[in-house]
Amino acid sequence: MSRNISTLSGREGRELDDSLWERLQQAAAKNGGSPGDTAHTEVADDFLIGEAITYGTSSFYDFLKKGNQGKKAYVCNGSTCLVAGTQDRVQAELEKHFKPEEIGHMCCLGRCHENSAFNVGDVNY
Repeated sequence: MSRNISTLSGREGRELDDSLWERLQQAAAKNGGSPGDTAHTEVADDFLIGEAITYGTSSFYDFLKKGNQGKKAYVCNGSTCLVAGTQDRVQAELEKHFKPEEIGHMCCLGRCHENSAFNVGDVNY
């Protein structure tokens, strides 16, 4: 990570009133779950960084990726859940409540000890 981004992302001993991460989340909320190209440009200009940095930062996180825009539920496709063989059943159960196009995938939801992980309404199960 560049020194400039590290400095902008967190300053020693002080909270930022306006962080890159928060701005990308706000832009995503206004645009159906993923920051739009205009938002990437505006945020980059405000933080004096390149658009590639804002795009790279937002695309690193599955729930901010354009491919997951408008999704209401996410199935974990992390290696532990996939090896456990539970995610096809999770997908089928979610399809009882959501249209298939409303279900996205996330690389890891942090519930590896349970497998069968999914996310609905910003809550991991």
